[in-house]
Parts: sequence; C-alpha cells; structure tokens
Amino acid sequence: MSLDSYTSPVAALLTYADCRDLDRKHPDWINYPQQFGLTAADIPELIRLATDPEINQLDSDRIEVWASTHAWRALGQLQAEEAIEPLISLFEQDDDWILTDMPQVFSQIGAAAVDPLIACLSDDDRDVEARILASDCLTRIANQHPELREACVQAIVHQLEQFETNPEDINTMLINSILDLNLAEAAPLLEQVFESGRVDQFMVGTWASVQVELGLKQREDFSAKELRPPMPEGLMKMMNTVKTITNCAHKPEGFGSAPIASPKKSKKKKKK
Repeated sequence: MSLDSYTSPVAALLTYADCRDLDRKHPDWINYPQQFGLTAADIPELIRLATDPEINQLDSDRIEVWASTHAWRALGQLQAEEAIEPLISLFEQDDDWILTDMPQVFSQIGAAAVDPLIACLSDDDRDVEARILASDCLTRIANQHPELREACVQAIVHQLEQFETNPEDINTMLINSILDLNLAEAAPLLEQVFESGRVDQFMVGTWASVQVELGLKQREDFSAKELRPPMPEGLMKMMNTVKTITNCAHKPEGFGSAPIASPKKSKKKKKK
C-alpha cells in the first residue's frame, strides 16, 4: 500500500524528523499525542504505520524511514493494548531501534503487555533475538511498575530454570536481566547456571563478579583471575589474526608481503 494512503494526523509522522537528531534534543521522547493531536481513534492507523513493510524497505537516507519509529512511540504513549501483538511481531526484524525502543514502549503500555511478553519469552519456536527482547521488556516493566514486578520476575526466573535446554544466549541475557533487577535471592539458581557452563561469561561476567554485583561478596574475596571472564575462542582467534596482520604490515624493508585489500563498504543498515 502506498505511503500516500495515510491520513491526518498520522500522515504527519511520515515527514516529521530523523530520530537521531530528535533524541539529542528530546532524550525522553516528545509527547506525540499532544504534538500531533493523536487519540485512541488513531491507534489502528498507527499500528499500520508501525508495521508497514514498505517503510522497512526504504533507503536509509529518506526521512520516511523513521515514521515507524514515531508510530510505535506514539502507540506506547497512548497505552495502546491493541498494538501489543503487532509490535511483538516486529521483534525479529533487524532494526537497532526496535531493540532500544521496545522496552520503553511496552513499559508505557503496562500491565496488558506482561502475559504476551511472557509467552514470547517462553516460546521455543521464536528467534532467540525476539525472546531476548521480550526479557528486556519485562525487565523494564518490572523496574518501572512495582505492582507488576513480581509477575515479571517470576517469568524471568522460571525461564532461567530451563537453563539446560535454553540456548546459551538466552541464559546469558536472562542473567543480565536478573542483575538489572538486583535479584540476590536468585543466587542459588545463578550458581547452577555458571556451573553448567551454559552462559557467555565474557558478556555477563564470571560467577565471582556476579556475586560482587549482587552484593553477596566483596571484590577482595576473589582473585583477579576469578573476576576476569575468559575471552571467547572466536574473539581470541580474531585478535591473533589482527596481530599477525599488523606484524606483517611492519616488516622491515626488503621483506615483501602481499598487499592487504581494502574492505568493501557494507550496505548501510536501516536507521543506524
């Protein structure tokens, strides 16, 4: 469907602003309903704009590419419960702004979002990235809505209890959520996860550093080695490769080496 099909006041979001510039001026987001006169009657049109696949295919230098971002922010501010499932359907898209914005959007929507997010988190058929984002959203809701904290915390802890079958990335980000929520009472479960080895310590820290972060121990209780996470094998190989290339590039004159080709420019990803 053509972008020309949008009607006022939602249509104004198509040419409003680049969110990178806007967020420098308004890091807490502008009040979309107030500024554009948006009401509950505009929610269906805003959902259509937030999930419009045509916008996702636009060149990254077009102003319209930001319209979906404006739309989902407006839906959050309108506490649009009708938008919950459509917005969750975006979780698997390759868009950094979805990752950064959705926790705040769902926190604004509030209580009605909790159960659908829990369902997303526990769904083994969903992409890992989508499930991790659901955990991030539940964490934000728990921190911003005390009355919803228990339900969100229980869901996160319950999912981590499945650590033996969870993908490692899920375990890692669930531990990160537990740290954000300062759940010292989850320490026995965390210890089991670390003992299983099914966690990326380079991302979340060692069991020793986690105990320190939760206030269960002091840094002085551990050696530097215990507090330092092991470097992933892939990263170690990459660093060794870079070191080798650097050494070759500095060989004394007379020691030839093949020229290193300049990397091709990668296609610019949407809205980064």
